[in-house]
Amino acid sequence: MMYLLRLAGTALLLALAGCLGPQAPFYPQVATTIPPVPPNQGRIYFYRDYEPYESLSRPYLYLNRQVVGISIPGGVFYRDVPPETYEVSVYSLGAFPNQFKTIAVKPGDVFYAKIQSLRSYNSGNGVFSPFEPDTLVVAIMDPNQARAELGNMRYVQAEEPALP
Repeated sequence: MMYLLRLAGTALLLALAGCLGPQAPFYPQVATTIPPVPPNQGRIYFYRDYEPYESLSRPYLYLNRQVVGISIPGGVFYRDVPPETYEVSVYSLGAFPNQFKTIAVKPGDVFYAKIQSLRSYNSGNGVFSPFEPDTLVVAIMDPNQARAELGNMRYVQAEEPALP
């Protein structure tokens, strides 16, 4: 009887895994296929740790208030941009001091914008309200640290928003 229950449980798990669809490849698997930064442009990588105990929301990411992608937990993508000063921001229900960053992109520059969830920042705001708004912030990371962190990320270049 236990054997049949285990077999049925295994079959159920395999069936559910099939429903998930194909997974995006890990960044190291595709890193060598990413083209170099185009001349007269800079590159901004956007990434976010997979933290299931934090927010799993998929908020829009913005450059100068224009949507450039969706923040995927455990995902990374990049955008090549012309030289300019950019405000890098993320849709966030909660507010945090200096939660968005400004960068000055020059030709050939590469920036790493890490989206961080601070779920507990707004917890306990109301005695009778269990709602904890997602508080997301942008951190511009040191390139060496960012490249090390990208090894655990899924490359989600195809995850582009339907623009309004």
